[in-house]
Amino acid sequence: MSQSVPYDLDRPDVPPAEEIAALASRAAAADGDPPFSDQTLVDLRSAPDGRVRTVLARSPGGELLGAAVSVPEPDGAHLLELVVDPGHRRGGIGTALAAALAGGVPGTTLRAWAHGGHPAAAALAARHGLGPVRELHRLLRPLQGAADLPLPETMPAGFRLRAFEPGRDEQEWLRVNAAAFAQHPEQGRMTLEDLRQREAEPWFDPAGFLLAVREDDPGTVAGFHWTKVHPGGDGRDPLGEVYAVGIAPGHQGTGLGRALTAAGVNHLARQGLAEVMLYVDGDNAAALRLYETLGFRPWHLDVMYAGTVPA
Repeated sequence: MSQSVPYDLDRPDVPPAEEIAALASRAAAADGDPPFSDQTLVDLRSAPDGRVRTVLARSPGGELLGAAVSVPEPDGAHLLELVVDPGHRRGGIGTALAAALAGGVPGTTLRAWAHGGHPAAAALAARHGLGPVRELHRLLRPLQGAADLPLPETMPAGFRLRAFEPGRDEQEWLRVNAAAFAQHPEQGRMTLEDLRQREAEPWFDPAGFLLAVREDDPGTVAGFHWTKVHPGGDGRDPLGEVYAVGIAPGHQGTGLGRALTAAGVNHLARQGLAEVMLYVDGDNAAALRLYETLGFRPWHLDVMYAGTVPA
């Protein structure tokens, strides 16, 4: 049962990244939705001091009850995500955190993710003058017992699959990723440091990071499917994810995307996972159609809200 407890707001110069990540894990286990994106967690751990703003809610005994994180974006806006401990909600902590963080960036555009699209998040956004501007769909499909697996993964003529090789493929993958996601507000901005941070994560597995290369030029990447496995626990089974699928612009429309997606799904199925999920923007009609033909169905919805903070 949620309960209201006394708390103080703290604005640390250096965010306690692992403590915030642990709180986020507890919330994700309770909600079924992660409160922070992967990039926000990477920024918490690796961004230079002062770049990431955090406001924390702590009990008089020092327990972390909630955290709001703000990361500056290239266009001058600030991206906000927050979490409140599942046992201490409906006590005003989320409202206080949002107000404190928004008050620190007056006159700027604020963007806020509501992972799961919960009504309480919509009400909190409206209270601060933020309106919905983007939808990110999460789709799900079964793996074990699915009669249509393995999916056909025939590569276009002249291409083959190989696994990502750490220490060799970083720069080439970054080149293709930036080109494939040039219009994507998060994925296309990944840096070498971002990539290396992910390579250091416990979930990173190069065997599940599939690259499509030409038979006669295996060092040049034409496309990729990066898979991820979320560990289980607390009664939850491990969950596979189509983490990212990207095709170099010169190879789009060749069937490479469908073949790579199928290859990654088959790889996850061979790990014995029960289900696989993915994220796709609501305005990406072509991708939504492709994933529907591959057996994915709507599951959850994330909503981004945006507005200008009063000066």
